[in-house]
Amino acid sequence: MSDDRLAPEAAAPPLAAEKQRQHHHSYVFAIGQIRAQSRNPGVEKEFAQVVGATDTRGLTTDEVLREVLARPENRYLARQMQYVLTIQGVDTYDVVPSFSDDYGKLIEAVRPAPHPLDLDVVVGVRGPLTAADSCAGQLALPVLEFQQLYSFDRPSLFKAIEKPEGMSGKRFRATADEVLTKILQITENAGATPQDRAANFVACRYEAVYLKTFEAFADDYALTSIEVRPATVGGDKGVMNFTVTYTSRTTADIREKYSVLVSTQYMNPYLLTRLEPTL
Repeated sequence: MSDDRLAPEAAAPPLAAEKQRQHHHSYVFAIGQIRAQSRNPGVEKEFAQVVGATDTRGLTTDEVLREVLARPENRYLARQMQYVLTIQGVDTYDVVPSFSDDYGKLIEAVRPAPHPLDLDVVVGVRGPLTAADSCAGQLALPVLEFQQLYSFDRPSLFKAIEKPEGMSGKRFRATADEVLTKILQITENAGATPQDRAANFVACRYEAVYLKTFEAFADDYALTSIEVRPATVGGDKGVMNFTVTYTSRTTADIREKYSVLVSTQYMNPYLLTRLEPTL
């Protein structure tokens, strides 16, 4: 949840260049899972030769892939692979770094033991479709040129949330699992619209929403809806209103709503307000 889990940002481009990118491209804040595959038959054959010269006894297929790509002498091969961001089982983006030195981040995202609860956050600019090679089986996907890429899993999110005072560890884990599931459901999107980028940003980076949901559960309220829409003021400049609604489990007509404003005008969304009660 905290900013220190993020990789340092690249130096910001000049203002004129930034405005030009914003005009011609779409910003993306996407959450999914990254996998690596050969971009063409030549890369596939080269990878097979490298594997043949590597001691891979006892390793799984995923472990072999990570082992080969992670070796410094194979960095040339890592740069030729295709890195696909899959969102809810759908191949969505062809992820490429803005700077060649950032291929290491893509390699780190290729896990030796992938798990369905592992998640990768990719922030960058959407470009044109890749030119698919039907013979190679390469996917024709929109290019996502990333500026930030970091990974987390559900246990790491648990650790980032402060356990409410007086709550047992067992109850905390059960409640945290339900809260995370409900909030992360809003990230089942391509992360390309202002609403989706705001939702994904809050789900990954704003701990207050989780803590408020814990408090609501303790007061016998259920999380019944999450809405993200353009704000009444500033919506035309990418200001989004993220609203969560809690409904009393004992009196269904009693509801509490809390909102936070998020700016999506630039590549990196940011908070404009704190989470506060709303009508």
